[in-house]
Amino acid sequence: QVLDWINAAYARQGLTGEASINVGKYTALPHGSIAPQKIVEGTVVMLDDGCFVEGYQSDLTRTFVLGKATDKMKNVFGIVQKAQQAALKATHPGAPMESVDAAARKVIVDAGYGPDYAYFSHRLGHGIGMDMHEWYYLVRGNRRKIMPNMTFSDEPGIYIPGEFGVRLEDDMQVTDDGARWFTPQSPSIEQPFG
Repeated sequence: QVLDWINAAYARQGLTGEASINVGKYTALPHGSIAPQKIVEGTVVMLDDGCFVEGYQSDLTRTFVLGKATDKMKNVFGIVQKAQQAALKATHPGAPMESVDAAARKVIVDAGYGPDYAYFSHRLGHGIGMDMHEWYYLVRGNRRKIMPNMTFSDEPGIYIPGEFGVRLEDDMQVTDDGARWFTPQSPSIEQPFG
């Protein structure tokens, strides 16, 4: 039902897109589940979405709660938000791609969601452009240098098995002196779109 609403909104703009939605404990699975899910007040919802414009693609994830979030949900959201900002700050021409992943991962591990890949179980980001997932990856072991005008997703997450997960994803463009997001960062788990 929610996918129908999203597709209708895209159609009103003359666009096509795709989305995946996971709810509650299924948000703790980075790629979700095909199990039937029901959105109820107070549960975490993860919407991973993207659309196609003039041959290019976007990829965006928002995690939110309809109603009131618990303190733990707010805390995890805040950690992921800081990790996303750390990745953006670490992205600049000449930086090794793995250093961007490391910057976000350090924030998450330092906040107690570690070690290593324990709660942030995937790469920080991927290239994006004509396809939603392109080379190169912002991931440990990739020492390739970042160059101006590259575009990547910036999508850290914390996934707590059996409880919930939070992922924030925005696309970024590398500039001559750093990087910028194409979209505003999600401000809070209760007001994800500002």
